[in-house]
Amino acid sequence: MELKKVDIKLWHPNCWSIETTRNHPDVTLVTNKAFKIGDEIRANFRLIAENYEALKKYIEETKKFESLALDVLIVGKSNLEAYIHGRFKAASTFYEKIFSLEMMPSTIIIHNGNEYWSIFVYDSKLRETLEKLSQIENIEYEILGIGNVKAFEEMPADVIEEISSSLSAKQKKVLVEAYRSGYFEYPRRVNLNDLAKKLGLAKSTCLHHIRLSEQKILKRIIEEIKDREPHISDF
Repeated sequence: MELKKVDIKLWHPNCWSIETTRNHPDVTLVTNKAFKIGDEIRANFRLIAENYEALKKYIEETKKFESLALDVLIVGKSNLEAYIHGRFKAASTFYEKIFSLEMMPSTIIIHNGNEYWSIFVYDSKLRETLEKLSQIENIEYEILGIGNVKAFEEMPADVIEEISSSLSAKQKKVLVEAYRSGYFEYPRRVNLNDLAKKLGLAKSTCLHHIRLSEQKILKRIIEEIKDREPHISDF
């Protein structure tokens, strides 16, 4: 029996997170934890903003949507992020409906007035589950992708280890020295000629190591971002 990962974009009415992000395209909510306690859903969110003004404006305007939540607390702020705890009536959320469909939520991201769910479901139940999802009233949804499950909530350290293992010792040495010397800064503190001399390499060899390493690192990181945040592909 195979386990599938289904990425879904959805909208449903009277949802605090959907309504508060609808007119704020420069912020994203990431659901960290969500639990049902009695007839309430309690959830923790990480708010990520593209700039400070967007963060400030979003937090100010959440007061307009107090009727959609039992309580919302801004727990803390750090740089362009904020941490939010909320209490909601279970009937106004999508959590109970998801669990009734034999789906297991993996990640939930809210952006620009839509929720993006990554959900695990058995392959044998996939068709039946999606049919039941389409029968839920007042729900609008779109399947963004269906694939095999590779890992469960892979931690960043695993990605770093994977990238590190894909680089040769020489490539790592060149990257570290390039970083230390300011080659990746703007403007650069060292040019390619001087960096190559410092490493005792030909200019073309040094550039080859840098470009190949950049390709490996960027490819893996972008793949990870797409996998963790499927809503980005929907922009």
